[in-house]
Amino acid sequence: MASWQLVRLHDKHPVDAFSCGTRPGAADVDKYLRERARTEQAARMAAVWVVEDTVATTREGRIVGFFTLSPVGVRLSPVIMAAMGVMVPYHTMGGWLLGRMGLAVQHQGHDHGRRLVASAIRTARDLSHATAGPLLAVDPANAELMQWYLGLGFGFQRLAPNDPRILRLALKL
Repeated sequence: MASWQLVRLHDKHPVDAFSCGTRPGAADVDKYLRERARTEQAARMAAVWVVEDTVATTREGRIVGFFTLSPVGVRLSPVIMAAMGVMVPYHTMGGWLLGRMGLAVQHQGHDHGRRLVASAIRTARDLSHATAGPLLAVDPANAELMQWYLGLGFGFQRLAPNDPRILRLALKL
């Protein structure tokens, strides 16, 4: 990954050349990056971070992956307070939501997805130190993705472990 760098999405990124492949949901991720990411970033609804290959020789190889971070409020529960190690008299706590995330098809299957999540965690941690918001939440699209996040070893926890309908995970930054 020596030739990779994490930068904010800008107008010169070749988003039209990016593809997550043909897995279920990949077309929606591609469409988000191509059609909505810049607009949402300009409206300050999401910060879009791109991992770019600085030595790529083709447009298709330039964007390795991306993720979005947005402010989020999470309802406090015993699970969250235990994970945070604090008892507070508040109903909600601020943090960051790891929203859309995509990895170019040519980089899938090489542990780069884990590295992309690690970059999101580091970025959220840096934001947390600057502005507060001590947790990172993620809303996996399905149970398979939820298990993937849990299996990464970063310490994500289910917010409602007894309710199979709620897949939201959180991590103390």
